[in-house]
Amino acid sequence: MVDFTDPINVLSFLFEKDLENKLCVECKSPMPSFVSINNAVLLCGKCAEKHKELGYNISYIRDVKEEWDNYLIAYFERGGNSRYIRFSQQYNLNDLPIAEKLKSKIMEYYRLLVRKYL
Repeated sequence: MVDFTDPINVLSFLFEKDLENKLCVECKSPMPSFVSINNAVLLCGKCAEKHKELGYNISYIRDVKEEWDNYLIAYFERGGNSRYIRFSQQYNLNDLPIAEKLKSKIMEYYRLLVRKYL
C-alpha cells in the first residue's frame, strides 16, 4: 500500500494513474501543484485561484502537499485530468472560460459522477 502522507508518493501516484495529470488541466502548464478534489483534477497556481473563486462546492482546492487519505485518493481513482478533458470535449466545454464551464449543469453532473460511489 502506498503511503499517502508523503506528497512525493501522492504525486507519483497521480502522475502514474494518468499522464495528463502532469499538466494543469486548464492551461497545460507543467507540474501542477494544486488539486480540485471534487473535480478530481490537477491545476497550476493561477488556474487553482480561478477555480477557488467559484467556491468550494464547485471546486474544492487543496495544495497537493497537504495530507491525503483514502477518501481523497478515491476521487482520483474515478477522475483525473484525462477523464475531465474527455467529458468536457464530449459536451463542447473546453473552449469556455473556466467559470462558465464549471458552473454549467453538465459539470455539476460530472462532479456528481466523480463523487457517486464514495
